[in-house]
Amino acid sequence: MTETNQLQNHLIGVWGQQQAVLGGAWNSAGALEELNVQLSHRLTRALGCSYPSRALIRIAARVVDGPRALLEEVLAHEAAHVVVFKLHGRSTRPHGPEWAELMRQAGFKPRRTMPAGELGWQQPLRRRKRVSWRHTCPVCHSMRMAGRPVREWACAACREAGLTGELIIERVAVA
Repeated sequence: MTETNQLQNHLIGVWGQQQAVLGGAWNSAGALEELNVQLSHRLTRALGCSYPSRALIRIAARVVDGPRALLEEVLAHEAAHVVVFKLHGRSTRPHGPEWAELMRQAGFKPRRTMPAGELGWQQPLRRRKRVSWRHTCPVCHSMRMAGRPVREWACAACREAGLTGELIIERVAVA
């Protein structure tokens, strides 16, 4: 059995136990039964993430491989997002009072983030490299920057002169 399979099995086992505990504390076992829990090796900055409309949560592999108390708290944190969505829809804030109350009922302090010192990891979570996109006019050399490539943009001055105004788009790393 691969390490990924072992971690996924461990996650599913812990989730099965947490599901029973949280369902009783929140009186919402039905919402938790529909919830799909997945292991993620791609989460490097966050400990977990939830997709309430899809009834899906993903947990970072390093959380599953870490202390059980941390895994239980992250599962409760992400599951609370889904339950709040099921009960109140999109009208609530992600870490609003409804979410905070569910965390308290589950026996956890409602907090959005976890201090790095509590994680006990040697390496900090990897920071995402910032990337920008430079949009340059090959004719007049005017330039615009954006956080993503914007293919709809065109050089206004060149378009006024009857040219296409098509821009060259280049990815630029930002320190």
